[in-house]
Amino acid sequence: MHRGLLLHHLIVPPLTALIISNAAGQDLEGVLSSEEPIQRHLARGEEHRYLIVLGDGEFASVVVEQRGIDVGVAVRDGSNALVENVQDEIRRDGEEHIEIVAARAGSYTLSITPADGTVDDGDYVVRIETRRGATVLDRRLQESRVLRTRARQLERTGQYAAARSLFEQSLATAESVRGCDDPYVALVAFDLAGNALERQDNARSRELYERAVRTFERQLGPAHPYPAMARSRLALLDERGGERQKAEAGLRDVLPLLERALGPEHPWYLRSLATLANLRQDAGDLQQAERIDRDALIVIEKTGQTGTLLHATLLNNLAEVLRATNRYADAKSLFEQSLAIGESILGSDSLFVATAFQNLGIIARERKDYVTALASYDRALSIRRRLLGPDHPSLAGVLTNLANVYRATRDYQRALDTQFEALRMWETTVGPYGRETLLIIGNIARTYAAAGDVENALAFQRRADAILEAQLTLYVATGSEKQKLAFVRNDADRTDRTISLHLMQAPNRTDAASLAALVILQRKGRVQDSMTDVFASVRQRVSDPRDRAVMDELRETTSGLARIVFGNPAAAAADLRASISQLESRKEELEATLSERSAEFRAELNPVTLEAVQAAMPADAALVEFAVFRPFNPVAERNDEAYSPPHYAGYVVTKGGTPVGVDLGAVADIDPLIVRMRDALRNPADPTVRRQARTLDEKIMQPLRGTLENVTRLLISPDGALNLVPFETLVDKRGRYLIERYATTYLTSGRDLLRMQISRAGASNPVIVADPLFGEPSPADASSTASARRAIRSITTGIEIANLYFAPLSGSAIEARAIKAFFPQATLLTGRQATKATIERLSAPSILHIASHGFFLEDTATGPNGVIAQNPLLRSGVALAGANLRGEAHGNGILTALEAAGLDLWGTRLVTLSACDTGVGEVRNGEGVYGLRRAFMLAGSETLVMSLWPVSDSVARDTMVAYYARLRDGFGRGDALRQAKLAILRHTSLRHPYYWGGFIQSGDWTPLRIPR
Repeated sequence: MHRGLLLHHLIVPPLTALIISNAAGQDLEGVLSSEEPIQRHLARGEEHRYLIVLGDGEFASVVVEQRGIDVGVAVRDGSNALVENVQDEIRRDGEEHIEIVAARAGSYTLSITPADGTVDDGDYVVRIETRRGATVLDRRLQESRVLRTRARQLERTGQYAAARSLFEQSLATAESVRGCDDPYVALVAFDLAGNALERQDNARSRELYERAVRTFERQLGPAHPYPAMARSRLALLDERGGERQKAEAGLRDVLPLLERALGPEHPWYLRSLATLANLRQDAGDLQQAERIDRDALIVIEKTGQTGTLLHATLLNNLAEVLRATNRYADAKSLFEQSLAIGESILGSDSLFVATAFQNLGIIARERKDYVTALASYDRALSIRRRLLGPDHPSLAGVLTNLANVYRATRDYQRALDTQFEALRMWETTVGPYGRETLLIIGNIARTYAAAGDVENALAFQRRADAILEAQLTLYVATGSEKQKLAFVRNDADRTDRTISLHLMQAPNRTDAASLAALVILQRKGRVQDSMTDVFASVRQRVSDPRDRAVMDELRETTSGLARIVFGNPAAAAADLRASISQLESRKEELEATLSERSAEFRAELNPVTLEAVQAAMPADAALVEFAVFRPFNPVAERNDEAYSPPHYAGYVVTKGGTPVGVDLGAVADIDPLIVRMRDALRNPADPTVRRQARTLDEKIMQPLRGTLENVTRLLISPDGALNLVPFETLVDKRGRYLIERYATTYLTSGRDLLRMQISRAGASNPVIVADPLFGEPSPADASSTASARRAIRSITTGIEIANLYFAPLSGSAIEARAIKAFFPQATLLTGRQATKATIERLSAPSILHIASHGFFLEDTATGPNGVIAQNPLLRSGVALAGANLRGEAHGNGILTALEAAGLDLWGTRLVTLSACDTGVGEVRNGEGVYGLRRAFMLAGSETLVMSLWPVSDSVARDTMVAYYARLRDGFGRGDALRQAKLAILRHTSLRHPYYWGGFIQSGDWTPLRIPR
């Protein structure tokens, strides 16, 4: 091990030295000799100088033992020229080792000063450890140290390119003497990694930091601040590469190490906090990002680190947060302060200054000061071009911002020229699927649309949507739950733009309508799909081990492609393109192989196309896809002005025709109509129900009726609050309920039609669950709350659901016995047997009938670590035996939608939820239905029947008995329910839709195909 990093503790009494002067006339604390160590007390702002006299070619090793204060040591020769500057032991204890080879006989001066960020005073002991004649190796290491010192001096003035050459020479020289696995060599590699980081050479920086980490951890241990800081810088590189979850996880591991080793005021700890604040900002947590930045700036003031690059960096980062929250005036002031500090240290031609001008340009653009914005962007661009060359990827970001100004000022041709220049750079550096590539292609589409060039706007919007679909596929296959949710939700704007391009700019173009319909089919419901591992469930049902091996290789290939696409890999442009091309080709080969062998794989994992969905439709059916979108105006100068409040769109897809789309109007106008209609539906005494149903029909169905000629079956895929509407209860202009004209089936997404094409293996006997014994609170518990409502917890998910109490459903037992009469081979589970554990052990019953309570929680409900707020499939479910009990028994009584999605229902023909509110899942715009509807379909059920509002036991019983009677007689799963409801409608006393409209059927509507 290089002794420069060994920690010794020499105890010596304090010595007094005469104050003398060196050749430069500076006061000295003393003259160093081999015999007499010197101990001194050092305070912030002080500098202690010592003289050491060396003969020609003499070697001296000097040790500075730190006792409660971190120091830096500078060595100057007789002409006052800096020879070396050492601050390698950055803790407040341990030793700094300084090695000097005298090029000529004379006096050398050692200056000892407190390190940056020092607050408290401390002691040190300085002594000469060794004096002897210098060897050849001593001289070689001296060359390395001198080169390293000069490189650091250049960096302090922003001359990173010049410093790079010196660092590389220093590293090569040190390696030739010490080898690669040496702490001093690792220190030089660490410095060179930081240099590459500043020069935006991320690949080289990562390589060097990883190398340094390996050596530091072997030689110094993982808790030492050097490997911890190297890993902190790797987290910064991960952030640059878009791997934000990985970056934050790594950073949170090293922050405690740095705090323990260095203290919360050390510059390294503060730099790491700055990275954490950036990550929090990237995640949308602006409040926490602002708090971290402000706290760090307070420490900067306290420790006297103002006017440093760290200070400037934190000012810049806080300004970014303020800009993101539209506090432009405050942000501008901080950006200007940051720029002033950067220029004072680095001069006017540095990457730091370029970034500051870029940020000031963004502020000016947001304030519509386009003259200032253009000047700032031009300044940033010219600096980056000079320092990094004409094709560095960091130029593309400035070009993108510059093009936004050209577009906002209607200079569309210059905007396009600039965007295409940025596109060339992004495609070269991050590949065809990169986030930046998607961004610039989307911007090109927007510019064409703003210019009125619909043809090119559609071409590039189609290209952007194809990239996003590829990204979604990779993320759903490889990301964590949190990453999937964030990715899918953050890209909802892309769907808005595609729908708007059709409805606003190109309403008469069939290709625009087809593109909009396609993206709705591809993206609706992707959040809940992403919460379940569909790939794993398909693999589990594959029996041939060879096919499983192919699937395993496909998964690994997909993961490898995702790492390249989302990780900004350390690869040259040519290598990047070659890697992507190779993985894409292999992925396509594996998918083709599996598609030939497995219909289920084709339906679950192959790309969704409009043509495939149309081919799966009956000739007499129409798919009605509703979507919530925010109308997007491409001419608007800023994004917050471009998006209008959300609207509903309706797209009708038929088997042989071109999709037709209609803007149905503002959500703010339609949702109140839905609320009023649902209130009327849930009250059998409300006489306004037909008027409310007619009013809503005029808004959401009447505009589409011209496309429904010769249609007898509607396949309705709702969105937003329309998920809560039983469309069969709508009233047309002739006063007829929709149920009287059409057979209606609900889909959570039109792509569900592809799943229905799969031939599934035979299922086991039906299972009927009814009248669960929910349990009652103990007398002591009942006395503590008048309502006797209990909190329930799922042991599996750790979710608490407060203030729910499930009343007994004795009538459901009668319902269950009546249904069992139709299917004598069915298993009946009631009372204490009706548990979640029992249902989770089921293996694809042909029918699963659950007569119990359902529940739906608003998205304000929270659980441990905020998990409910993140995952919509944890906010709805079914109550089973033990649901009202306290303690660990809660978990046996609650089946959440997430757990339902994991049931083994592949081959189950029908799931019926004869319960209150089981059709109500969380409604979130643009993502389809959450909750039980999608969950049971993802679990494998072909058909789901459920209720949309609470109904009495007797109504549920009569409807279900009539439904199963018709199923037994051969009616389809959809038509049997329709006929049962029409029979109720014919009774004068039961014509109100409350009695017949609540139950809906989702999925396959054809006959059951099971033995009776």
